[in-house]
Parts: sequence; structure tokens; C-alpha cells
Amino acid sequence: MAQESRPRNSAAAGARSPYDAIRRPPPDRSLGTTLQLIRTGVGIVWEADRSAFIRTAIAQVVGALALTFELVLAERLLDAIVDPDRQTFLSSDIGFLFAGLVAVTVMLGVASGVQNELALLLGERVGRQAADRVLDVTGAVELDAYERPGFFDRLQRARFTATARNMTVARSILGLIGAGMASAGVVAALLAVAPLLVPIGLLVIVPLWFAASRNSRAFHQFTHSMTASDRERNYLWNALTEKDFAKEVRAYGSAPFLRSRHDALYDGRIQQLRGLVSYRMRRTLVGSVAASGFTAATLAALLWMIDRSWLTLGGAGAALLGSLVLGQRVRSALNHVAHLYESSLFLEDYTTFLDLMPLAEEPELPQAPPGFDLLEVEELTFTYPEASKPAVAGLDLTIRAGEVVALVGENGSGKTTTAKLLAGLHRPTSGRILWDGVDVSAYGLATLREAVTVVFQDFVRWYLPARLNIGLGRVRAMDDENRIRAAARKAEADAFISELDEGYDTVLSRLFAGGTDLSLGQWQRMALARAFFRDAPFVIMDEPTAALDPLAEYKIFQTVREALHGHTVLLISHRFSSVVMADRIYVLSEGRVVEAGSHDELMSRNGHYARLFSLQAAAYLGEDAEPV
Repeated sequence: MAQESRPRNSAAAGARSPYDAIRRPPPDRSLGTTLQLIRTGVGIVWEADRSAFIRTAIAQVVGALALTFELVLAERLLDAIVDPDRQTFLSSDIGFLFAGLVAVTVMLGVASGVQNELALLLGERVGRQAADRVLDVTGAVELDAYERPGFFDRLQRARFTATARNMTVARSILGLIGAGMASAGVVAALLAVAPLLVPIGLLVIVPLWFAASRNSRAFHQFTHSMTASDRERNYLWNALTEKDFAKEVRAYGSAPFLRSRHDALYDGRIQQLRGLVSYRMRRTLVGSVAASGFTAATLAALLWMIDRSWLTLGGAGAALLGSLVLGQRVRSALNHVAHLYESSLFLEDYTTFLDLMPLAEEPELPQAPPGFDLLEVEELTFTYPEASKPAVAGLDLTIRAGEVVALVGENGSGKTTTAKLLAGLHRPTSGRILWDGVDVSAYGLATLREAVTVVFQDFVRWYLPARLNIGLGRVRAMDDENRIRAAARKAEADAFISELDEGYDTVLSRLFAGGTDLSLGQWQRMALARAFFRDAPFVIMDEPTAALDPLAEYKIFQTVREALHGHTVLLISHRFSSVVMADRIYVLSEGRVVEAGSHDELMSRNGHYARLFSLQAAAYLGEDAEPV
């Protein structure tokens, strides 16, 4: 993939990116586009489990052939029964035909049962295949995508299609094979008995397709328009049902408000759906009445043929049964076609989401070195999507290998954004990050991140066994039990983990049977153990102890100083007492460096850092805050 095709520097204020490219569904679609999307659906089914697809298709064909033979045998059995020349009711011809009819009926039932079970398995495999592709994209796109509402709208529709519509495609394709083969068999039987009935019976397709195609487009447009509202409603549902929200929802008594907002969104959806259903019912009624007219015309033609003695009694019975079965099978085939057409509309949401994958794939770039001797940041600027001003604006700093460098500043000064940029999680809008004089944009991001460990303030609490919580720091070494325990000991987490009911195999959540939860400080040490297990040369700690009391924070930083000796550390903290030991401190304000130096140097200047430090010190000592 050519490097220039990637969404580089897409974070500029007001800039559009591929993640924002949301198209409204077209009011109509060409036949070629529809067929291409259906072929895509067939390809997904084939790739998911071609063996099950073939076996299911064979079962459908066997069922269709059995139905055809059933009609032919029924006609001949009726003629044999009413034949005036037969000697007994149980003549050899009648017995043979009856046995054949029973055998074919059994075959029809077996084929139907087999294809239903295989279709169930195939549908699940198709859903898995489609969901895997969605996860491939979400795992590969840049962090920039998660800053854009348009991306989440696309993801919502792709997830819906992956889990529902691709399974519908599988079932519809198989159902269409069966209904189509059955219809062809019935047509063949009718052509032999009463060919005039065939074209009249097939005319039911016209009004039914007219109604179904328009109904499908209307439903897709409705679903498309509801995406943002549905995402908010799902979010509110999670807030009302998940543990992470439960404590605050109850503490603040916010459940009634959240519930009313959720219900209002649901009411709005139902109100719009009511209008859609009314529209679809009118279309369906018109189509059904018109189709029933053609069915009535078929039966009238049959009666006319019987009145003129053009058919034997057996032929008349077979023609009547065949006409009714043909109508049913044609309607069934048309329903499957309509489902395929409707699914093709949703498949476009799915395929356009998958189109992000080439943009997310890493170009073939040189591997980053395992570390650096000198990291330099020159005029670094970054603006979040939809933001009116940069979060980082012309920032410069230098970090040498083995140093502990601190970033401090008020909230919103750009500290966390700087951490994300240095960790390779965002691409700069402008400016450069240099490792030993080489712009890191020359390296593959995946290899660059191999040399970096980040501990964020809002670190993830994995509801997984304790060993996996630590092992996720370096997945390829996750099976190294000794290394996991060593990391836990460095973080002073081994003692409390060992005391859990299942030790390192204990799930860290009460959401699962046998699981337990940890205190905030214990979770903090789990996050540190994960960072120590990763053992990268460059460690970024973005306010990892912000939620702890000063004593707990002091103990953790003592642990960090000892465990990370020899590593390069970028420490971000809002507590200035945590950074006094840093080799160099950068003071940020509005995305720029306004001061830099050691703690003593900055205090002697009596500038911005000194004022902030004095304010914090006075707060802890209970004194009036006076600048030093």
C-alpha cells in the first residue's frame, strides 16, 4: 500500500478524514451495483464454510427434485386410481406409485431437515467471518478514528451488518437455491400438464417485487437515519445496566433522568418506525392484492381448461396442486430475493467500513530501533478533530536516554496529548519527533510502539485472570510465568495476587463466577506490573497515580524509581511533589513549553512553576498560598 494513501496529518482543525466519509444511502441503486454487493455476500458465505454451503445447496436441490417427483407421482397415482380398466385398488401400478410417493415425501422431509441444520451452522460461520473482518479494521485504524463520531456511526452499521445481515445473506442464498429449484421443478411439471398456467402464475413476481424493493430501500434509509440516535440510546442502556456506572448512578440518583432520556430516544424511534411501517404496509397491500389477482387468473384458467376437458382428472389435480405450490415457491423465492436486495443495501455499509482497512495497514517502512540515545521534539503541533485550537502548539523538548523527564502544567495544557504523540498513538499535524536525528514517521508505527510503554491515568482494568492482566503488557511473552511473577513483585502486587482464591488465575471482576475485585491502589499496581512486564526502554507515565492519596502515590513512585532504573522515563503528573527528582522538568501552558529546567533551577526563577509549586505546597501545609 502506498504511504500517501494513509490519512496522515488528518487531525487539523476542520479537516476531513476517511473516517468522516459517511454517505447517505442513495434513493436508488443500479442493478450492477446491487449484483456486485450480492456477489460480495456470496463470497463471504463461500469463504466462511464452502463445505457446509455446498452440502446445504445439495440438500436444497434434492428437496426441489423431490418436490417435482412428488407432483408427477401424484398425477400418475390419481390417474391410476380413476382408471376404469384397473382390476383392483391395490394393483401393481398403484402400489408402485404409492410407494414411490411415500419415498419421495420422506426424502423431501429429510432434505429439509438436513438443510435447515446445515444452514444454522453456516449462518453462524458467516456471522463469525464477517465480525472478524470488522474487528480487523477496528484493531488497525489509527487512534484518530476514535476521535470522530462519523467513525462510530460507520462502526455501528458495520457491526449490525456483520452479525445480522451477512447471516441473512447466507440463509437467503440457500433459501433462494431451494425455492428457485423447486419453482423450476414445478414449472417443468406444469409445462408437461398445463403449459398455459406457467406464464400467468409467474406474473405474481411483478407486483411483489415492486413492493418489496421499495420497502427495502425505505427500511435501509430509516436505519441509516437512526444510527446516531441508536448509539446514544445504547450508551444510556449501558449506563443503566453496567457495573462501571452503577455506583455513581445510584449515588446521584440520576437513574430517572437517564431512563427518561433513553425512553425519549426509543419513543422517537418507534414514532418514526410507525410511519415507515404504515408506508410499507400500503406498498405490501398493493403488491399482495395485485399478486392475488394473478393467482386468481391462474385458477380461472385452470377451471376453463377443465371445463373444456383439456385435462384428465389426475392432470387437473396435479395442475391445481402445482399452481398452488408454484405460487408458494415463487413467493418464497421472491422473499429470498427481496431479503438479498435489502441485505445488499446494508452490505454497502459493511463493505465501505472494510474499505478503511487499506488505509489502516502499515506501509512497508523500516523497523524502528529498539530505543534511542536522544529524543528531540521540534515545533510539534496537534489539533483534535472539530477542535477550534491546537492541543499542542509548537512544542519543543529533548529527552536523553536514561533520564527522568517530567511534564507539568494545568489541566488542558497539552500534557496527555504530548504523551500520545511521543508514544506513536497520534500523528502530528505538523512538526517532528526525532529519534537520534531520524524523524519517527520514517519508521513503522508498530515497531516504534514496541520500544514504548505507556501507563495512562485511565488505564484499563481487564476483567480477566490476574496473569493475563499482567501478560497483556507483552502478548508474545504472556506464557512466561516467571517473568509475570517478577513484574508483579516489582510492582509490589505479588503478595495480594497470591492471596486471591485462585492466585494468578483469579478473574479480576465480580461479573464472573469466582471472580473478585481490587482496590484502586491494587489496580494501580496491576497497571504498573503490566508496564514492567513489557520492559520497554522508553516509559511514559501519564498521571498514573492521580486518583491516589499522597502517601500511596509516594510509595508507588518509590517502586517506579527502583524498578525503572536505567530506563528513560517521561513522567506526567499534576502533583509537583512527584517530579522534584526529575532530571529536567518542562512546564506546559496552552500546548507550549513556557519553562524548562531542574526543580531547583525553576524554583530559583520564581516563575510559573514556582508559583504552582508554592500553591500546592501551601494547600498541603494548610498555609496561605504565597508565591516564593
